Amino acid sequence: MAWLRDIDKWFAEAVLPFAPTYRAYARKLTGDLADAEDLVQEAYAKVLGVADWRRLEQPERFVLTIIRNLAFERFRRAKVVGIRQIGVLEMEALPDPAPDAHAIASAREDLLRVLEAVDRLPDQCRRVVTLRKMDGLSPGQIAVRLGLSISTVEKHLAKGLMLLTKSLAASEGGGIGNRASAWRKRAIKTETR
Repeated sequence: MAWLRDIDKWFAEAVLPFAPTYRAYARKLTGDLADAEDLVQEAYAKVLGVADWRRLEQPERFVLTIIRNLAFERFRRAKVVGIRQIGVLEMEALPDPAPDAHAIASAREDLLRVLEAVDRLPDQCRRVVTLRKMDGLSPGQIAVRLGLSISTVEKHLAKGLMLLTKSLAASEGGGIGNRASAWRKRAIKTETR
């Protein structure tokens, strides 16, 4: 299908798979199947007219917001609007998927704690852990880059993760008990990916 534009391919992959969701949402807002389909088609036209479509991180939410705004605009222009539609429209404010301020602050604290713990690792362990966990290199790639054997890389990685686990558990004030177990589980889970 060489005649398809990039936006057409993106639309088919990122927007159209959620068509039943759009129709259900539009029907909930309008209460009418034909009006709902009109809203969805109008929303599609608006999405295809967006200049920065590549920058849309959540196209499904974007389309739902367009549908809601179009429904609201139609209700504003209508001479008679059912009370049910107004109530539904007011109740259907889409929740913001972004994390709240507390979650952001907590994540930043965790990140700083991890980075400080990584900085305290012995040099070779720090290099291996950084290349593996932050740069995503495989043990084989790390071995080539650092001029080490794969088994040496794996030993440094295991030692580094153990030291990180202990350091992070201690920095949370809980000793090595449950916190170390939680950090160890995270380390194992990310290492097996």
